[in-house]
Amino acid sequence: MRFCFSGTGNSQWVADKLDGLVEDNAEVFGLVFPVYAWGIPKVVTEYIAAHLQDIKSASYVYAVVTSGDDIGYADHVLCKLLEERLDAIFSVRMPNTYVCLPGFDVDKDDVAEAKVKETLLKLPDIAESIRKREKKTEVVRGTCAWLKTYVLRPLFNHFLVTDKYFHTNKNCIRCKRCVRGCPLDNMATDKEGRIVWKHENCTGCLRCYHRCPCHAVHFGKFTKNKGQKIHDFDR
Repeated sequence: MRFCFSGTGNSQWVADKLDGLVEDNAEVFGLVFPVYAWGIPKVVTEYIAAHLQDIKSASYVYAVVTSGDDIGYADHVLCKLLEERLDAIFSVRMPNTYVCLPGFDVDKDDVAEAKVKETLLKLPDIAESIRKREKKTEVVRGTCAWLKTYVLRPLFNHFLVTDKYFHTNKNCIRCKRCVRGCPLDNMATDKEGRIVWKHENCTGCLRCYHRCPCHAVHFGKFTKNKGQKIHDFDR
């Protein structure tokens, strides 16, 4: 069994590739999701809390997490959420999609393509470890890992995991692609047909921003002049 959450498509692509390498097994539980701010996305935390006993009943539990670069101590956070019931965790780098702070932008095309190729080479080894039920931790923590996860991450979650800064500009054509694509059904249209956020269940995935064909969705002023990454990885 496997749970996958993907905002902009990176983790879904990894999960799809693993489907071709690892047979589905009721005794094995896998988690595939992105790392947000060197920690676990709210939606994944909520899923684990609701399904903890089912996950713990598996004979082997693994996670494959995606990140733009490093994950800090996200594996420690995950292990605690799973009540130490995590046998293996692997991190893979995928194109960066976080754009909501100064200095953060999408990767240039050559950098993004290099990350995808690097991950393609790593996935068969990860799949082999899963098939062998190996217990291991293969992650890229990066520098200042403890500071990022245990100091910066709580601040990030408190101030920036919110939909109150999202809005559309004059470029919006009201195609509703963002509304239909929101993985948590947190978007709608008002009586005038304008795009609105429900302020109920945002996990900060940025799918609405990256999937807008007119670059009309923005997060305050942070995303002005920032890029978008909508990849067809197998093209």
